[in-house]
Amino acid sequence: MKNSIRAERESEIVEGFYKLAQEVGLENASIAKIAKRLEIPPSLIMHYFPTKDILIQELITFILEHYQLIYEPILTQLRTSKSLDVNKLVERLFSREWNLLFDDGVFYSCYALTFRNPTIREAYKNLHVALRRTLDEILQQDPVLGKGDTERLAEQIFVVVEGAYYYLGMIDDESEYATKLEFFKQQVIDLLNVVGVGG
Repeated sequence: MKNSIRAERESEIVEGFYKLAQEVGLENASIAKIAKRLEIPPSLIMHYFPTKDILIQELITFILEHYQLIYEPILTQLRTSKSLDVNKLVERLFSREWNLLFDDGVFYSCYALTFRNPTIREAYKNLHVALRRTLDEILQQDPVLGKGDTERLAEQIFVVVEGAYYYLGMIDDESEYATKLEFFKQQVIDLLNVVGVGG
């Protein structure tokens, strides 16, 4: 009971931190401001998260939990089918739902901290490893793709996906965005097709 109350309180604080960081920026989201937003004393936040860095590490875990949701429709499909719907997978990987699942501004603000904080860098690395591992596990379940080096394929796909999101985030023109998006999708489809035919 005590542990569940603690987990609930920690979750409430991390979510409050995330929402505040969305509004004012990660660098401006102080413990005092989080406490004011949640209407709790700052000492209570410090009880669960003694430093802001620890709170940021938990925020990165929060990011991972939300990002993993992008895979849910694929995992559901694999429970009823023996083969992977490649087109559906590509659509999910490039879905704008990523943006709905987590705010890009908060994501990249956390990422910027990896250049000067080794602990946060390690947490971020673990986040990316976990996303790749889940994709690897999905690829392994396909009878054709599963015969190849799925770990390497997952790595190649994420190089394209992450590069695409970074670049697409700077494009405001909808037509240009759509054109570039289709180009990146095709790159991933090509990677999957090469492995699928035994290349």
